Amino acid sequence: MVWQFGPYRMEGLIASGGMGEVHRAYDTRHDRVVAVKLLADRAATDEEFRERFKRESQAAARLREPHVIPIHAYGEIDGRLYLDMRLVEGKDLSKTLAAQGPMRPSDAADLIGQIAGALDAAHAEGLVHRDVKPSNVVVGTGGFAYLIDFGIARHTGASGDITGTGDTVGTLAYMAPERFGSAPVDHRVDVYSLACVFFQCLTGSKPFTAQNALGLMYAHLNHEPPKPSAVRPELGDAFDDVIAKGMAKNPDERFASAGELATAARRALNVPPTKRMAPVHVEPVAPQPIAAIAPPHTGTHPSPHTGALASPHTAAAAPARTGGRRRWFIAAGVVGVAGLVAVGALVLPRLGGPTPRTSAGSGTTANVTAAPVADLGLETPLSTPACNGGYIVIVGSAVTPAHYATAVQQFLKDNPGSKYLHAPSTGCASLRTRLNGADIYSVFYGPFQTKEKACGKRAATGGDSFVRRLDNTSAPDRAISCQPG
Repeated sequence: MVWQFGPYRMEGLIASGGMGEVHRAYDTRHDRVVAVKLLADRAATDEEFRERFKRESQAAARLREPHVIPIHAYGEIDGRLYLDMRLVEGKDLSKTLAAQGPMRPSDAADLIGQIAGALDAAHAEGLVHRDVKPSNVVVGTGGFAYLIDFGIARHTGASGDITGTGDTVGTLAYMAPERFGSAPVDHRVDVYSLACVFFQCLTGSKPFTAQNALGLMYAHLNHEPPKPSAVRPELGDAFDDVIAKGMAKNPDERFASAGELATAARRALNVPPTKRMAPVHVEPVAPQPIAAIAPPHTGTHPSPHTGALASPHTAAAAPARTGGRRRWFIAAGVVGVAGLVAVGALVLPRLGGPTPRTSAGSGTTANVTAAPVADLGLETPLSTPACNGGYIVIVGSAVTPAHYATAVQQFLKDNPGSKYLHAPSTGCASLRTRLNGADIYSVFYGPFQTKEKACGKRAATGGDSFVRRLDNTSAPDRAISCQPG
């Protein structure tokens, strides 16, 4: 359907996401076809966000690096924030990788070099992209690559990633560990994400996989960077070293710039590979139950699969890091729509997600001491469901103290009739989970007396909602399967 938006004749939807949508449009003032991104209506009601959007869009519009999609104009029409960008015909890198698999190392290194040029130009202007991922890379004629969505960049030093409306920028599969806290971040979060993209270009797979969002966060915070040669033995050590440095947990140990990473990638092409063993299958990581988090002085490390304390010989100890992040929105189409710039710390929506099987615990009551009840003082009171073998449907969770109340309130608003609980004080070991020491508040429907009723509510709710059992034997890192059989 064709409709008018100020001087733009909106001719067709290209992509949509949590923070808005992108349309193919004809600019009647300048007689040209463009891409117009319309931000979600709720963004315009946040005055701080509006001002920051205009200020940072102006900075992004100054970028003249050839691998950056140019921003023609930005502003507000009829109360709706918008960006006018060049319309580029090309292929979404994420879709190309999904269809064709890994790239030749030389092609992958060339593409990363082009994206690094765009990032270095932005970083020189003090802008951090914060959502570098394959779906934000468009490859046009002759392999010329563009990094899109610079209109949602942030200035260096800005802390957190939550808007006043509760939306965040970024995609968990490519997020640097420091972004899971509230401390200021800098351009090195983009270096980390670019290394993640390089790994996917080389292997066809994302660096980390997990059954739920908490598992992904845990992996970025604690697991060693993956080795491309474990997937493609012909790549050799040099590419492993590039990924290891690009995805270092400590920002100070990473490449100082995106360009340095790209240079190292090109050099790796000339290093002969060494003989490698066959690829090793790695099980997805899972969040840790409270009982499994060892004090720092014990020298032990929680097993991500059993919830028991493992010795240093069975699991490599990883340093504790701050946790917390909220919602991410995935861009799609020729010009992606990503979550806009944000202030605060992350809260996970629809945390967990269903698993294809029911996973029970050891059959014994977990040795956990209940934490004090911590009501957030919302209009909807804190709820503590009875640990009587019933079921609940979780639709969202918050793990960042500074934003517990606002995040939970938003989830309650989005899910009429829902309630919220404080995981450490529920009394049910099946729910008592923390993420790197941070408490979890979950918004839920229920309780339901039977699994069938809970699964019915989950089906009606949709999204990534999932079912949990209210007992002391079900593992706190697994959802209840609603699959028949």
